[in-house]
Amino acid sequence: MARRLLVRAGIAAVASLALVGSLNPLVAGPAQAEPVAGEVVVPASIALLPQTELLTAGPSGFLRREPGRGHLWTSYTGLDTAVDTTDTDSSRVPEFGAGSDVVALYKAPRTVTLRDMTDGRSRTVTLPAGHSYVTSLGWTVVTRTESPNVTWRLLDTHDDGTFAQREVTGVPTGIEGWYTEAAPLGDPHGQIVQYRIGSTGRTGWLDADQARFVPLPYDWPGSGRAVLTATHLLWWQGDTVYIHSRDDLTAAPKTVPLTGEARLLGMVGETLVVARYDATLGSFSYLRPVWRVDAVALDGTTVKTLLARSQGLAMPTPTGGLLVPGGPTVEQWGVFLVEESGGAAIRRIADSSLEEFNAVEGLTYTQGRLNTLEYDPAREEHRLYTRDIGVAGTPTIGERAARGVADDGCAVPICVDLYDTGDGRTVVAGTGSSSALQPHLLEPTQSLPGTRIVPTYTYQSVSAVSGRFAALWSSGGGGTSVIDLDTRQLVYLTPAQVEAMWGTTAWLRDGNQAVVPVDVLTGQRGARVWFGDGCLLQDVQAVGRWLLWLCVGATPRQGIYDTVNKTQLALDSGPEWLYAKLGDGFVVVPGGEDNRLKVVDFRSGSPTVRTADDLSPWDPWDVDPYTGVIAHLAGDGSIHLVPSGVPVSPLVQLDATVATSLNVKNGGQWRPRWWLSKPTGSWTLEIKRQTTGVTVRTLTGGDSRGLVTTAWSGTDRVGRQVENGTYTWTLTANPADGQGAALTRSGTVTVTGAFPSRG
Repeated sequence: MARRLLVRAGIAAVASLALVGSLNPLVAGPAQAEPVAGEVVVPASIALLPQTELLTAGPSGFLRREPGRGHLWTSYTGLDTAVDTTDTDSSRVPEFGAGSDVVALYKAPRTVTLRDMTDGRSRTVTLPAGHSYVTSLGWTVVTRTESPNVTWRLLDTHDDGTFAQREVTGVPTGIEGWYTEAAPLGDPHGQIVQYRIGSTGRTGWLDADQARFVPLPYDWPGSGRAVLTATHLLWWQGDTVYIHSRDDLTAAPKTVPLTGEARLLGMVGETLVVARYDATLGSFSYLRPVWRVDAVALDGTTVKTLLARSQGLAMPTPTGGLLVPGGPTVEQWGVFLVEESGGAAIRRIADSSLEEFNAVEGLTYTQGRLNTLEYDPAREEHRLYTRDIGVAGTPTIGERAARGVADDGCAVPICVDLYDTGDGRTVVAGTGSSSALQPHLLEPTQSLPGTRIVPTYTYQSVSAVSGRFAALWSSGGGGTSVIDLDTRQLVYLTPAQVEAMWGTTAWLRDGNQAVVPVDVLTGQRGARVWFGDGCLLQDVQAVGRWLLWLCVGATPRQGIYDTVNKTQLALDSGPEWLYAKLGDGFVVVPGGEDNRLKVVDFRSGSPTVRTADDLSPWDPWDVDPYTGVIAHLAGDGSIHLVPSGVPVSPLVQLDATVATSLNVKNGGQWRPRWWLSKPTGSWTLEIKRQTTGVTVRTLTGGDSRGLVTTAWSGTDRVGRQVENGTYTWTLTANPADGQGAALTRSGTVTVTGAFPSRG
């Protein structure tokens, strides 16, 4: 049976549950905060994302926005003053002003409040009709008018709210558009602006001291590619940084090479500060903390690393420094000040807030083994983690083992699926035909991407997996190939779609209304199971003796088929059944008006229903058919492992590969393997000489999850080589849950290549 990854986006809002027949009343389940008997709660995995925004900087401090705290004015000694606690996004950073201790708060359509953060003085100005707010430069408000031509106005404010208005002279005619940077490129002396005449982008200096506009002799390099310091204007394009002295912005600039994936942050003294993309920090992104901050000399050589991690953004100070949000790690995020001292030195000014996110976006739970696919927003990566949960006695939560980065291959929501085989392995497949997205096998402790199952063939999807078998579907008439994951050999080929697998049995679609079982090792077909006229088969799941089937179309319906008694149990239609999952003798259905998981116990032939736990509409969940445990993500980010309350069937063998001969010459070993229907708490393999009945070796093991395997090299209990001949073996496996009898299996193995038999 395929244990497929369930992601947040995979569960829709569904209607209430209805079943055919007389049902017991629904029993209210426990509140989420009150664990039920046997429930295990796996602690939440929390992802952290820096969200510090630097808005403007003055001689005494700087304005920033922190998630959950709003807008703060922070002095260079680290003292915070709350400016605005609304915590709204800052869509237009220049609105807050530029290069001054005076902070502007603009309220549309025409009100600007200026506040000096050093002494608390404030002024409120109402803009004249026809004026649009641009920014503020100290106590001067910059506006724009467009009639009859585009020009800028400087409103020199007074304490009583009045102002003196100056028109900026020298503005070129024919301006069709103008733009400002996301970061304020200005101070009380003036501001850099970009504008367009026709199709050509231009750059200009708005001189606030003299109320004049100075066109600059170069095209605008593009958004985010310019920095204005107290002494220089810098911009970068391609692999070159251009440095203009503010003494004469029209003079020819100096140039510095800037190679590689880099971003110019600023300049302190005669040293450039540059952000470089560091692939070890995560996937490439202009918005995420995957950038390292380096000091670069004016010949282009890197002097030293200033900060291990940043978002590649910075804010110059009017006194020649540079503010950079970042840290040694995301967890140690803060605001740092780069200053001229021996080239460049950096010191921490303030701590930053970090937004917290529930990291888990998908999960599977099989044989007590929990796989989670977790999103790290700081790295923009999905990572796979695995925990083993105790399956005998008091459940225990194992260590969270990292399994590598998932290659999503596309944008929404997650283009990688996990199919647990039930023996500790996972088949990983993406959506697409590229090699990285083809079905790969991930061994129990292996890291992604795993090993491609069939390197020479392209498959469209994974139909089902169980134990050592994977059914892989190929379009264009290729049909379904059932591959032995141990040998990577084709064991069964069919033009039909495999709907489900359990052990060595594959359930093949037979038209739109039926399925037929086939043993993939022998090819022997069983009796056809028909679901009735009008059925458009949508889904079939198999666990043990049970099939859960779903028909859609004009007459939607679903039900349970018992392969032992050959009986059908019908269940009323409902959209929630599109997301139902089959367990051993029960079905779990999500949703309903109360957003609860519901367990439908059908073993008696008369279904009964009880609520199991809360479930948010978009949170992932799964059912372990081998242990009867339901796993789901809770609202607080923890994962709840809740017993279904339905006893699991007795322990049985699903499959086995047991050789009947062993040649011990040259180090040969006998490696039997038994796939079982649920975890074992312990097992014993006793090997006896057939002619005498004397036990020569006893092999034992503890917990096993779906697979009992061992190795025997033909030695006795003290390490001596046994004689050639036939030996009997007996496997005894005890169920971990203590339910049902122990499983026993026996057979013979003939040893050769050892000592001759003495009779």
